[in-house]
Amino acid sequence: MTQSRALELMASGANIFLCGPPGSGKSYVLEQFVRAAQASGKHVAVTATTGIAASLLNGVTIHSWSGLRAKHDFGDADITSLLNDPSLTQRLNNTDILIIDEISMLDATTLDALNYWFKVARASKVSFGGLQIVLSGDFFQLPPVSIARPEYCFKAKSWTEAALKVCYLSEQHRQTGDELTEILSALREQRFNEFHLRLLSARQAIPHQSTTMLMTHNKDVDQINSARLEHLEGKSHSYYAKLSGPTDATFSLRRSVLAPSELKLKVGAEVMFVANDPLKRYVNGSQGRIVGFKFNLPQVELNDSGLVLLAQAKCWKLENESKAMAELVQLPLKLAWAITIHKCQGMSLNEADIDLKRSFTYGMGYVALSRLKSYQGLYLSSYNTRSLQLDKTIYAFDRALNKESHLNESQQIYSDQAKLIASLYRSGMSLWLIQQSVGLSERQLREELSQLGLVSK
Repeated sequence: MTQSRALELMASGANIFLCGPPGSGKSYVLEQFVRAAQASGKHVAVTATTGIAASLLNGVTIHSWSGLRAKHDFGDADITSLLNDPSLTQRLNNTDILIIDEISMLDATTLDALNYWFKVARASKVSFGGLQIVLSGDFFQLPPVSIARPEYCFKAKSWTEAALKVCYLSEQHRQTGDELTEILSALREQRFNEFHLRLLSARQAIPHQSTTMLMTHNKDVDQINSARLEHLEGKSHSYYAKLSGPTDATFSLRRSVLAPSELKLKVGAEVMFVANDPLKRYVNGSQGRIVGFKFNLPQVELNDSGLVLLAQAKCWKLENESKAMAELVQLPLKLAWAITIHKCQGMSLNEADIDLKRSFTYGMGYVALSRLKSYQGLYLSSYNTRSLQLDKTIYAFDRALNKESHLNESQQIYSDQAKLIASLYRSGMSLWLIQQSVGLSERQLREELSQLGLVSK
């Protein structure tokens, strides 16, 4: 399904499952949908299953937003406690649309608990209390984290009850169509063989000194980064995160931001930006090296462009109805000789040295490989038999999703926004005024008009 068609279905008010392989543009579609929905007066809650994924969308974790926290034995006593929090129930009742990203990491029990809680809080028997639900993710990526083996959320009763419209994005916007694309496709389509293993073996080469390592465990990452920094000569500069707000809110925000509480830097340190730049000089995942300090701030030379810029502090906020509950101020940087695979989800990397010898769950190798933009940027230091395995129960489900998405793509559904655009266009309003009214770019507006048959392509 194309991105524009997915946006049309999402704007129709239906519950949605937005899926597709890494790099297909799921985050971009979510951002466009949120912008359009807010422009039309809708209240949108943007959440994700992990703090890292939430921060990439400028959102919060679903556990924090919903009030469920990390409970797995949610019951009537919890309902009573939550109902006594007027700010929480007000938040749920004032929301029109709820987005949950990286849905593969949410288990079935939690999704059912969310459905039950929203019905109670909003005094409605309708699925999820009448909220429009937009779930996004890829079940070939990392599964739910739990001591016991949890069920995927698509096996929940609430998943069926929500009658989700599937939008399976088919275009590729990260990989370049080279050998890496073939490897990832083969893993998804259950046709990975000796040919693909040889392709991977050919990339067991010595990486550049500045190449970021992707590893499976936090302890290994911390040891490598600390040792590499200590090895550098010169003065160390320390930057401390500043937190403000209630304890619960600041704790939640702290977990969702990749920038460390204490950031130590020296000239020569390999770093990575962990936020998008409003001026578009760098994006989340952009890598570089510290080349100096000015006004006691680090100067970063970007690896891909050679641009040298002064890194300045960023403010992350945990918001409720556009009101800041907590704030964290820190440089949007972290040491990047090594990072964990769990924390690289959502990033796009030019190159990486991937160590998979201690993989411990399905999808780790797939997630790590899919972060790269090209085959030439891949350096595979090691892997084991588990590291390239995907959960076999997902294959049939994924094929069914793709088939359902094709059926949805062929259906003629006109959203409220599409109807508004058609009405405004027929009234003689200029394209510029229509753009301002619905919050679309000129290109998006012309695509919408073309799909409505009002203008030719």
